[in-house]
Amino acid sequence: MKIVIIEDERDLGVLMRNFLIRQLNIKTPEGSVRVVASLTEGLDCVRDMIPDWIFIDNNLPDGKGVEAIRQIRDAHPGKRAKVVMMSAMTNLKEEAFRNGADFFLDKPISFVEVKNIFTKHGSDV
Repeated sequence: MKIVIIEDERDLGVLMRNFLIRQLNIKTPEGSVRVVASLTEGLDCVRDMIPDWIFIDNNLPDGKGVEAIRQIRDAHPGKRAKVVMMSAMTNLKEEAFRNGADFFLDKPISFVEVKNIFTKHGSDV
């Protein structure tokens, strides 16, 4: 399983990566769960890795995650990665879903919700 976490709050990104690997027992080779801090890096990583899951924050230093969801979807039209939008701005939820997000996580992130998403949908990729 390949996962990209696009989150400019480095500590949160690393915490999410560690949670996904350790708590959910995701068995991945080194580098299969990547954390990047900008939209540009994230889009490059999505194009290169062809991930199964993408977690994306909205307020990134070089753009809005909610607007980039369509670019993520266009990067690999034959591969449908699960996209999880993360934001404290709950008014973005509908726009995120319209743009192609599969899930929306309110910030601060509840790792119980992350685990529930993977428990219910982790094998759907």
